Amino acid sequence: MVLLSEISKGELIRKAEILKVLGHPERLAILFLVYDKELCVKELMKELQISQPKVSQHVGLMKELGILSFHKEGTKVLYKLDNPEVREIIDTLLKFV
Repeated sequence: MVLLSEISKGELIRKAEILKVLGHPERLAILFLVYDKELCVKELMKELQISQPKVSQHVGLMKELGILSFHKEGTKVLYKLDNPEVREIIDTLLKFV
């Protein structure tokens, strides 16, 4: 068990931010889609039926928090889930879905 005294305030804030990100249905859907493959914004738009600005905003927030990583392939920017702790949370969620 983790004691509250062992976690800094900054770490608590970071964990809360990650949980907030995971609490949004569109962001959670993006994470399911990039769980085991790399996708670009256009592919995410097509799968989710949401606008490019919305997808870009969601992806940007998750990149900023270190949940998604990316690399360029030609003119495409491909995103993938690259955070082992978040992957573990997704695995747990999938057991209950």
